[in-house]
Amino acid sequence: MENLCRETWIEVNLDAIENNLRAIRRHIPKKSKIMAVVKANAYGHGSVEVARHTLENGASELAVASLKEAIVLRKAGITEPILVLGFTSVGCVKEAAVWNVELTAFQADWIKEANRILTKEVMTNQLAIHINVDTGMGRIGVRTKEELLASVEALTTSKFLRWSGIYTHFSTADEPDTRLTRLQHNLFISFLRFLERQGFELPTVHMNNTAAAIAFPEFSADMIRLGIGLYGLYPSTHIKQLKLVKLEPVLSLKTRISYVKNMMTGPPSISYGAAYIAKIGEVIATLPIGYADGYSRALSNRGFVLHRGRRVPVVGRVTMDFLMVSLGDGEGKQGDEVVIYGRQNEAEISVDEVAEMLGTINYEVVSTLSRRIPRLFIKNESNH
Repeated sequence: MENLCRETWIEVNLDAIENNLRAIRRHIPKKSKIMAVVKANAYGHGSVEVARHTLENGASELAVASLKEAIVLRKAGITEPILVLGFTSVGCVKEAAVWNVELTAFQADWIKEANRILTKEVMTNQLAIHINVDTGMGRIGVRTKEELLASVEALTTSKFLRWSGIYTHFSTADEPDTRLTRLQHNLFISFLRFLERQGFELPTVHMNNTAAAIAFPEFSADMIRLGIGLYGLYPSTHIKQLKLVKLEPVLSLKTRISYVKNMMTGPPSISYGAAYIAKIGEVIATLPIGYADGYSRALSNRGFVLHRGRRVPVVGRVTMDFLMVSLGDGEGKQGDEVVIYGRQNEAEISVDEVAEMLGTINYEVVSTLSRRIPRLFIKNESNH
């Protein structure tokens, strides 16, 4: 492993990504392509390396949340299709065209203005556009057949834009009650049939996220959007308990002890607010990781880490750059490896466990990990 001046790092297991792709590939129809969702720095895992590896191992295209995220991938030399799932200001269409990045649209006026802005000087090929249909997510997307028809007509008559895809997003596919997902599916299909009756040939159709790809593989259509499952995490306990697809966690968060103190002498208080008072003889270790790294301050006096294969508690308040743990009456020394998320010997602290403790979801726990933590990419037990 490279020398780290601040000994906190993330290990990303590329073999696990490959295995997760294979597991999903076996589960969905052969005709359905896989779009790998690498937004938010690949959910905290490192977008460029993850994107490259997914494209080498079964994904055919990528999805991000913003044009800026897409350009990062283009600058890294990635040439495969990249779709921006979020809203893009119409003033940025020239930049999207220059970088050959596909955009989401859902307003006829936006499409017409984008076509007006683009010029022959900018365009070498038509800019690909996917239309988003809001069937119940309530974020963005056309909501009526009239809006859809107006958008499609504006797009198919555009000189500089090309209709490349149409999609929707399920809001409850990860829950036991399937009624809303089925209603959304039926509504989306009715929108598609409406367009066909108007004489339009449909482009690439996609609707399934990870949860829907696992629970409703029959809805996979031309392509699925594989997000959280790519990283070996299930979108909900319900989806995990279905036991339809076996996923392997990809990410481990590790650090090394910076300082060890035996509380035999000196002040017994630990961290801001003296929120923890150590016992005489208690061994306290300081770790170089804090809330600026994405380890939540809400885990103060609540969290656990792994040291020498056993759980030890976080004590005192988590600070911006450090946290302290109690080794009890055990031993520890500077440089000892500590696992924040992941396995050590037979013990494990999962991202799901931490998310439950925080009252949130695993998506948030990994995607908020700071870019200042170096990512080490593990392949066949080596790293780079």
